[in-house]
Amino acid sequence: MAAQMPAPSPTPADEFTIVALPDTQFYSSLNPQIFAAQTQWIANHVADQNIKLVIGLGDIVDGGGDPAQWQNADAAVRLLNGQVPYMMAIGNHDYDQNNPAGRTASTTNFNSFFGPARYAGAAWYKGSFPAGSNENFYGVVNANGRNYLIVVLEFAPRDSALAWADGILKANQDKDAIIVTHMFTYVDNTRISGCDLNSAASFGVGQDNNGEDMWWKLVRKYSNIHLVLSGHVVQGDGTGRRMDLGLNGNLVNQILSDYQSDPLGGGGYLRIMRISPSLNRVSVTSYSPYLDSFKTDDHNQFTVPYHNPGVSMAAGTLSGKAKSAIDCSAAAGVTVAYSGGSAVTDANGNFSIPANARKSLTITAGKSGWLSDARTATSTLNAVAEPSPTSGRRRNPFRVITRYASPIWLRAICGVSRPSIR
Repeated sequence: MAAQMPAPSPTPADEFTIVALPDTQFYSSLNPQIFAAQTQWIANHVADQNIKLVIGLGDIVDGGGDPAQWQNADAAVRLLNGQVPYMMAIGNHDYDQNNPAGRTASTTNFNSFFGPARYAGAAWYKGSFPAGSNENFYGVVNANGRNYLIVVLEFAPRDSALAWADGILKANQDKDAIIVTHMFTYVDNTRISGCDLNSAASFGVGQDNNGEDMWWKLVRKYSNIHLVLSGHVVQGDGTGRRMDLGLNGNLVNQILSDYQSDPLGGGGYLRIMRISPSLNRVSVTSYSPYLDSFKTDDHNQFTVPYHNPGVSMAAGTLSGKAKSAIDCSAAAGVTVAYSGGSAVTDANGNFSIPANARKSLTITAGKSGWLSDARTATSTLNAVAEPSPTSGRRRNPFRVITRYASPIWLRAICGVSRPSIR
């Protein structure tokens, strides 16, 4: 008997589905029949699943310089033409020599197959950056009478790309927004930073932005951003998720899926996200049309709030880890505090502080001989249902990574007797 797609009940009139294609690189290179099975299933179920958008999370191909891989990807994605809008992000493997440092000059194949010309006839496609390249592009998709802004960003975006996205978001604050980028969330539910494997520096673009940088420079600023979707991470089981409050109190769910380390290059698993604004619900399932199988563990089948459900009086936690930004080793003896409590990091750099859930809190971190600076942190109900650990940018000697919170940086200034915390 075929596996049955679970459907949350009740199903409100405003519910719609977005399907994400996690890294398809090994389907394009080795198993094109799996890629075709994914997109054919989507095309067959646009109506009964109310699919309004398909999103490619990057690494469309494994070898960006191999035309045959691009042809395989093109054939699979063409099955969606005329059926449903789709947007394919660029990953590090999608550059011509698998070299993101080449940037636009190394996107000949990507732009030949998935550049602006591919979407030229689509009314929902609105523009790209740089001119003539789909390294960064955006669209406005209608779902059940409501417009949604989708902003697709390049791998480890340059500051210029974030500035472009900032302008797009600023001009579309009347629409709920989704950010798509190949690298953002890590397998431990943190945002990717310089201390993580496969971060920007690993690919020669360390001067550009990891997920943690993107959060502080762009994502947290806009009240209409509710989802950030990414792939790229092969560590662990290739999944991760977290939730944080933006500057305006909006809840931002950040969701990772990348199955390329599974058998058959991923087994054809899709991320199926049913968004129900009126029920304040995002229901996520992971299904492979090729295997006709679901992943049903809590990393792959879960429900999260769509908007901020508000402050709970239930006890939550601010906890995390302090690390050196020189070598990413644990930093002991750092006092982390907010107005309701404090804790000192242990020998492994860990700390935990009780805090009421779903609040944006001001936190500080200090150690003898260091000056203090404040950052905001998000408290959540529990580590499983509402994870919110954070990793930060690689800076100077100390940083604090707050789990169920946001980062504080501790910085030493060379030649100054009293180092500071940033």
